[in-house]
Amino acid sequence: MNAEIVFNDFAKFVESDDKYYTWGKHGIIEDVLAFLGLPSREFLGANSVVHANNLQTLHDFMISTASDEQLMHIYNIAHSKESVPTVSALADSGNKVFVSMPMNKEKCAFVDEIRNGIESALNNTGNTPYFLDKDIHNDNIYVKMLNEIAACKFLVADLTSQNNGVYYEAGYAKALGKTVIFTCKSSDFPNRHFDIQQVQTVSWNTTDDLADKLSNQIKESGLSL
Repeated sequence: MNAEIVFNDFAKFVESDDKYYTWGKHGIIEDVLAFLGLPSREFLGANSVVHANNLQTLHDFMISTASDEQLMHIYNIAHSKESVPTVSALADSGNKVFVSMPMNKEKCAFVDEIRNGIESALNNTGNTPYFLDKDIHNDNIYVKMLNEIAACKFLVADLTSQNNGVYYEAGYAKALGKTVIFTCKSSDFPNRHFDIQQVQTVSWNTTDDLADKLSNQIKESGLSL
């Protein structure tokens, strides 16, 4: 998709509401930023200037980072085909990042390396890693997984060992318009599914290598604090 054209459509859409854009405060721009896990500016000074700055934040994200799924959501919002995807305000999201990765050490020999590398990268960028298998709860595990993905800031999916569950969780997150960052151990990199081979994926060799490269990817994506 042409990100500039999508942005222009969205900008014209929000600027047409003078009551909101010129005089109002939190609204559609800030809702989209919040859904994408991006911070909005504090309302100090003219509201229209704050909105313009928030639009610039959205523009930078759309041009450099946004996936086609995210651009499609924004396009549909601009053309009144859908509203901002709903996440419960009561959901415990904050800076929580859903980590999708193989869990079975009998099927993947690198579980500890993956977990430690991703956890280090997320902590180093001001984010909070969420591992479903480490969460104590009394919910249906499938429902819990869907709710946590819907509420997360973004998702990190490690494809090492080509786990079907990881592909499923990443696909669900992308369908919701979430940012998904893919990682994969270099020795298994050529085995990624054909469709994913077209998507930028962080290739890593060691735990420290994963932590360093993923940290940089998060920072370059504007998702660090």
